[in-house]
Amino acid sequence: MRRRPLPSARFVTYTLLLMALLSLFPLYSWYKQVAAPIPPGVRLGGVDVTGMKTVDEIRTHLDPIYHELLAVRFQNRLLQLNPDDFDFTVDFAQMVADAGRYLEGWEFVDIAVREAIGLPQQVRNVPVRYSLDEEKLRAWLEAVAAQLNTAPVAARVEDTSGNAAGSAAGASPTPPSPFPATVPEPRRGLRWVPGAPGYEIDIEASVGRIIEGLTSHDPRDVSLALREVPPPMPTMDDLAPQLVRLLDGYPAFTAIHVIDLQHGAAASVDGDAAFSAMATLRIALAAAVLEKLPNGIAAGDAEAQQVGQWLDLALGKDPNEPANAALGWLGDGSVSRGAQRLTSFVQRLGLENTFAQGEFGGTATAPLVTPSNQRKRPNTRPDANMQTTAEDMATLLAAIYECTQARGLLHTTFPESMTAEECSTILFYMAHNELRDTIWRGLPDWDARWTVHRHGLLPAQHGAVALVWGPTGPYVVSVYVFNPGLVGWEVANQSGADLSRIVWEFFEFQRSQGGPDPGTAPVLSPPPGYEAVDQYAPSAANPSGR
Repeated sequence: MRRRPLPSARFVTYTLLLMALLSLFPLYSWYKQVAAPIPPGVRLGGVDVTGMKTVDEIRTHLDPIYHELLAVRFQNRLLQLNPDDFDFTVDFAQMVADAGRYLEGWEFVDIAVREAIGLPQQVRNVPVRYSLDEEKLRAWLEAVAAQLNTAPVAARVEDTSGNAAGSAAGASPTPPSPFPATVPEPRRGLRWVPGAPGYEIDIEASVGRIIEGLTSHDPRDVSLALREVPPPMPTMDDLAPQLVRLLDGYPAFTAIHVIDLQHGAAASVDGDAAFSAMATLRIALAAAVLEKLPNGIAAGDAEAQQVGQWLDLALGKDPNEPANAALGWLGDGSVSRGAQRLTSFVQRLGLENTFAQGEFGGTATAPLVTPSNQRKRPNTRPDANMQTTAEDMATLLAAIYECTQARGLLHTTFPESMTAEECSTILFYMAHNELRDTIWRGLPDWDARWTVHRHGLLPAQHGAVALVWGPTGPYVVSVYVFNPGLVGWEVANQSGADLSRIVWEFFEFQRSQGGPDPGTAPVLSPPPGYEAVDQYAPSAANPSGR
């Protein structure tokens, strides 16, 4: 009798496995029923609801949590938000339905096996299903923002003792002493203090944070999303009150006009007051003469070279003779006609408070009428022959610098007859002025500073106009001083130096607050037809002394 062959080992193994799996099906189905509706390890919104079998039971347990007040913080302010005010509700039925996905497939097998052999469950979270009126929430945030947003604080000036001098934009003048000293004491101890940022609510980002808080069971505390608003860059509007404050105690009436050539902004104190123009008007003379010369100070042109020497001496030295020679040339041999043409030239530039009626050092019986000399106060008793203002002269020197860049007032007014090279020639000649007082002397490490300037002197009036390469780039300062009791050098120099110093410190502070890079100061070169009349002391603007 033949024996049946025995089954293979592989067949036996597969059969046993199949029998084991088939035996597990009833157990699998039974455990699925036991685990429903929320299997072990599954959280609803992060909350363990193991053992709860109905939606109502789960709602009763969780719903109060989501209706608790939510703490909302704006820096050190605490607000309370009631979820019911924004129609916030949680859909627990949908959350339970979402949890049902863990009763199927390999994820439930993992849950069942872990439960059977006593291993810790892997935590699985079902996010909160909710509804919310976001428009109401945004409206609430906008109202909170209107109440709590803080504006940035502008820079201010305070003294070294720590007493605040008020915000720079609102500083008030210091009352003058009833018996001012003949020579004002130098002003020390003023320093610029940075402003502080403001903060405003980021509405959209804060909506997200509040929703996250409303759907969280713990903690019920959120901080609003804030945007930092940096303090404003200090401007000339911040500088002007400090100039008033500085000048208020001086015994001599002083006017100043400052132009920031990087931004085109100005700060002024009595900048429109009429003063004797003095030798500062030679800057305007040089511009008018070069505008008339067809090719500037050209090489091989004897007439142009002679005019260049007159201008060199007029801007670099003090005697009136070279200036009057250039004024006569401007008038085709007539100083009077030259003065008329000079006046016409500056008035075409819009400098309506500047004029000349005759030669430098001359006299006139009555001044031309200007808006400035019609001011009732202060009356500086300006020279009837030549007048100007701190504002006019600062504007002119600023226009000359901008002309070297082929832009600005002078360039656009005389686009064909005033070249960048001719404007550079004016600055080159101004670099020959070796009187390093007033504005120049007020600068830190003054002897190393790039500066070109022109001064003017009369017994009762002093004036100085300078182009300075400062911490943020070029700026112009124009200062005029008057005292009916005769202004001495000490008073005028101290006024100008103090003003120059505080202006420099302002731009230095502006630079520290993110102001523009100063760039490189220009190299002033002589014109092609330059013939030296002297050897000059080297300076930052004229290193060679040519």
